[in-house]
Amino acid sequence: MSRSADKTRNEAQAAASGAEGETVLRPRDGAFGLLFSAIAIFFAAFYLYTAGPSFFGRIGVGTYRGMFLLLAILMVFMIYPFGRKSDPRRPTPVDLALIAMTVVSFGYFVVEFDALVQRVGYYTEMDFYMALMATIVSFEATRRVMGSMLPAVAVIFLLYAVYGNLLPESVSHRGYPWGRVLTDMFTQEGMFGLVLNVTAQYVVLFVVFGALMNRFGAGDFFVRLPFALTAGYRGGPAKAAVLGSGMMGMISGSATANTVATGTFTIPLMIKAGYKRHVAGAIEPAASTGGMFMPPIMGAGVFIMAEMIQMPYTQIMIAAIVPALLYFFSVAAVAHFEAAREDIPILPKEDRESAWEIFKQGWYYLLPIFFVVYLMLTGTSPSRAVYYTVFLFLAVAIAARLIKKPADESYASVLRKSGVDLIKGLEEGAVNSLVISAVVGTVGIILGIVFLTGLGFIFTTSVMQFTFGLLPLGILLALASSYILGMGMTVTSAYILMAILVAPALEVMGVSALAAHMLVFWYSQSSNISPPVCMAAFAGASIAKANPMKTGFTALKFSAFLFVIPVLFLYTPILMPEGMTFGAAQAMVTSFIAVIAAAAALSNFMLCRTTLLERGALVTSSVILLFPQLILNLGGLLLLAGVYLVQKRRVAGNMAKA
Repeated sequence: MSRSADKTRNEAQAAASGAEGETVLRPRDGAFGLLFSAIAIFFAAFYLYTAGPSFFGRIGVGTYRGMFLLLAILMVFMIYPFGRKSDPRRPTPVDLALIAMTVVSFGYFVVEFDALVQRVGYYTEMDFYMALMATIVSFEATRRVMGSMLPAVAVIFLLYAVYGNLLPESVSHRGYPWGRVLTDMFTQEGMFGLVLNVTAQYVVLFVVFGALMNRFGAGDFFVRLPFALTAGYRGGPAKAAVLGSGMMGMISGSATANTVATGTFTIPLMIKAGYKRHVAGAIEPAASTGGMFMPPIMGAGVFIMAEMIQMPYTQIMIAAIVPALLYFFSVAAVAHFEAAREDIPILPKEDRESAWEIFKQGWYYLLPIFFVVYLMLTGTSPSRAVYYTVFLFLAVAIAARLIKKPADESYASVLRKSGVDLIKGLEEGAVNSLVISAVVGTVGIILGIVFLTGLGFIFTTSVMQFTFGLLPLGILLALASSYILGMGMTVTSAYILMAILVAPALEVMGVSALAAHMLVFWYSQSSNISPPVCMAAFAGASIAKANPMKTGFTALKFSAFLFVIPVLFLYTPILMPEGMTFGAAQAMVTSFIAVIAAAAALSNFMLCRTTLLERGALVTSSVILLFPQLILNLGGLLLLAGVYLVQKRRVAGNMAKA
């Protein structure tokens, strides 16, 4: 990338950091930077080691889980300031006090783990004080990384656990004393439970894997190759953004990071090609959101989903492929019709790169993607698969550097630079994982209280009464809940809450566990591109130098199928619940055709601008094509073909007059 692109990326990352955490990270330089780097590198290397063979012995459960929160929260207090007026360069006395509380409380869990397990249900005074400290630092770490909403929700859940006996009978329970609640949450049933285990076992490893690939040049390859492949077509830069975001999505679990990584290249090119600034800034985050659905990594929530519904991750990954491709196709289709409507020209040949030359230079970056998928499909656990893949990638990438080194550069210099990139990649992976790692303890407490009080069953019953057991109302409730939660939570936190409160109600209505959880997972991603939060859209707007809210609403238009595709999970066999049947294949084909009709309607353009009647016909065509019933599908195809023929005749008539 050029120096200007790097500068733009840094500015966008700062803007994204401000959107997500309401602050900018402290710089990591000097002795402070060295200390932080050592902790971050150890964190990444430690959990990478635990995924592989036990060369130096297995790590105990208490150490494995306790060290995760100890190190993650320690890093948060080091680089996330208390607030905007805090010292922007070094930890303050308040930070140091919180760091001490973190080390003492989670260190206590590590050292006393066996004793704590033996006295589950009973607690000492020291247990209570340690649990109280751990709860305080967990809430504060979460607040610093992503704002006050999730800690506030967690406090409400704690109050519910203690004072639930004072509430109306429909939502009440017997109530528990503070000591029982806090010490119960200081166990594997609370903050050290399911969410932590999945994050440490899978999410951190994939985030580190993505950071290493990016550090060794994969990110640049995954941006330049799509641009070269699409540059010769109308709206090429926009289609490059879609294709590039899909490729980056295979190694990135964050829509905002995806937007910054690819957008610094694609957004300026879209603006240069003729797209308006807010449109260019919207297309990239809309496409980047699809990276959360794109195997093999997808978003962190999918690993949690696999544990919750007790389904192999590879099975979820296979089911997710077609919906992910359908989403990317929908963004590309809207971008295409937008380019046609605005008469955006094809980029001249002198501005294009050779796709073949780029592929020859970086084809080996594709090997780890295929390798990790192959390992998982052949039965290797995701954590062990990514462990082996990291070492394969490092070997291949370093070998490629040695082979392609300039004649005036020594082999020692290449190895030295590769060593630096390895260290920096581990550090960046640890930092990138903090967005999810910092909320693990808080979300674990919420999850633990749901099971302690039976709130999940109570909520499911309430949803059934509120929706009268009607599935369409259940879907609307899921969408509205996700949208509201997304205003103050990360997408993973929003998904977890939806998964424990709303998904079970959908299952009671007759929906399969996979379909219910996939629906709430997709809807939880809406905060990336839906105002007033739209963190990924804010990052895109900062790169495009466009109005953030205007960019957000435009991104919502390009992402329209984010809200449509989940409905197909419930009413069609697109997730292949019985494998690739004729019905599943039909649902896939008709859905892709429906996207074309919907994209033309959204853009108000097909071959030329649409009339109100034509637009209505396109919308009708799209709706009835989405459901795999032969009569409806034939009717939808006839409507679409009719609009096409009418517009073709109009275009021919206009050309004859001209």
